Amino acid sequence: MDIIAITSFVLGLVSFVASIVFFVVGTRTERHNQKILNLINGAIQSWQAEIIASNIELLNSRVEVVGKKVALEDAKAKHTFLEQLSERIKYIVEHPALDDLGPGQSHNLKLLLECFENATKPSVPPDVLERMLVPPVAKG
Repeated sequence: MDIIAITSFVLGLVSFVASIVFFVVGTRTERHNQKILNLINGAIQSWQAEIIASNIELLNSRVEVVGKKVALEDAKAKHTFLEQLSERIKYIVEHPALDDLGPGQSHNLKLLLECFENATKPSVPPDVLERMLVPPVAKG
């Protein structure tokens, strides 16, 4: 009976040591695999980011997009210029004593102001025009 007890003790001890060895090996393998997965994940994310950036660059460099951006900036500049000119003419018309304007000049400025007011009424407001011309950015 001593042999059975010793055999049971040795087998229990061997299985305990084996389980500790498997635990240590498994932990090391898990750490190594996690590092590899992190590297793969980083490579995939950088690859996707490069593709997205190049696609955005290609879209923004298309002639149609560049042309629309130039037209939009031109329209904004003209609109700003006309608004400033209109404000200055209004000021001169409202304060005729500040300038030496004859009645003909004042009348001409009033007519010019009316023309500007009619011409500067946009059929499409600039902010709506901007939203129409600039393509939406893809979310992802």
